[in-house]
Amino acid sequence: MSSDAELTLAPRRLHPAGIAVLGVASLRDLALPLGVAFLTTVLGAGGGGEPLLRVIGFGVLGALIAVAAGVARWMTTTWAVAGGVIRHRSGVVSKRETDVPLSRVQAIDTVHGPLQRVFGVRGVHVQTAGGGHEGEIMLPAVTPADVAALRAAVDGRGGLREAPAPLAERRLSGRDLLLAALTAGQLGVILPLLAAVAQIAQEVFGNDLRSTGEEGLRFVPDSALEWIAAAAAVLAVGWLVAIAGAVLTFAGFVVARDEHRLRVRRGLFARREATVPVARIQAVQLVEGVLRQPFGLAALRIEVAGYAAEEAAARTLFPLVRRAQADALLAALLPELAGAAGPALAPAPRRALRRYAFPPAAAALAVGAIAAAAIPGAGPWPLLIVLPAAAWGAECWRAAGWRLGEGRVHLRFRRMARITVLAPVSRLQQHGLRQTVLQRRARLADVTARVGAGTRGHVRHLDAAVAGGLFDALRDPEAVEQRVVRAP
Repeated sequence: MSSDAELTLAPRRLHPAGIAVLGVASLRDLALPLGVAFLTTVLGAGGGGEPLLRVIGFGVLGALIAVAAGVARWMTTTWAVAGGVIRHRSGVVSKRETDVPLSRVQAIDTVHGPLQRVFGVRGVHVQTAGGGHEGEIMLPAVTPADVAALRAAVDGRGGLREAPAPLAERRLSGRDLLLAALTAGQLGVILPLLAAVAQIAQEVFGNDLRSTGEEGLRFVPDSALEWIAAAAAVLAVGWLVAIAGAVLTFAGFVVARDEHRLRVRRGLFARREATVPVARIQAVQLVEGVLRQPFGLAALRIEVAGYAAEEAAARTLFPLVRRAQADALLAALLPELAGAAGPALAPAPRRALRRYAFPPAAAALAVGAIAAAAIPGAGPWPLLIVLPAAAWGAECWRAAGWRLGEGRVHLRFRRMARITVLAPVSRLQQHGLRQTVLQRRARLADVTARVGAGTRGHVRHLDAAVAGGLFDALRDPEAVEQRVVRAP
């Protein structure tokens, strides 16, 4: 960046609205101890007005502490741009100074939450390749003009000219947002949370339940049908929470491509805008969830260098796309990695089917036997779980596939969702060949590949000769540019 193009921003504090934003953040940090104090007061005291006065007192005390903390943090936080460096100073008791060279900045991301919208300010996350979940530098309340100046400084534009016009733009319609929410399928994240809530409820109310004897135990399922109903209720609650989470996260989703960056905006209440340098994108994942695959739907995610600590939503290129249209969307927004459709992937051999189906069936048999013995009146019915478990293993076998050519490798596998990883061979950080003793007897082997810190693809139980050929080909990216490796 030439010296005449550099912008200099004198040291300055955050916008005064930062007092409120930082105060609310401090109050959020106090939520757990205040919540414990509230519960202790309410549950540990009898009737009367004294417990209510204590609760009000705790609330007032927390608010006063939050306001004082917000003022102190605002007064001790400054930032500036000078000499090609963003400088950030903060801290009341422990001073923290952070300098980030403009040349190291990968993106200037913004957050426009409800409180920030009230005051017309933005929260800024200065992202570097080594930054964490929230960026190397965080400025919770700055003006739109300051955001534009920061981006101009990073881009080396030497002024406050507008960012380049987008070359392509895609929006998530309201209909597709609803469909994405209904098929989000994040139960694997929600169910552990519900289990934790149930455990906390047990800890809080356990003595009361035990003291009520039969009256308390009547809420515990005592038949197979009641256990099924309870499980269905938990799944329904988890599904509703997943729907709400998807709507809050992806409402207003827009992705635009300019010459060198992707710009993504999303969020219902907290509107987030992220900029992703195309040069840092290392792989694409086509994720077909359990509820989406039967309808030919998927989500597109990207692996970005330095973004491994970010949540999955922050690495979403598009939250819902028709499987048949995925390649067209990539061609418009990310032509460097288009080719998700392409020729059919080479599958795992048919003789590997039993090796996919047997482990989940065996595990289900053990779980079913335990359930049959533990649940009164269940009989042998829990053993039927073996059938869907074996079918799931067969689905994992059908999902397995690979393709290599034109400088790119495709690896498809199933966890809960069916995932296809597409990555340039030159971006692979490592690839491996694995063969157990049992696989050696069956002439099978596994191939794995890792891109970045968060994306790992694998195909299990390939023919050993095919797996070996694929492994050897991945060693020579230049050769892969010229040919396509296929299974015999």
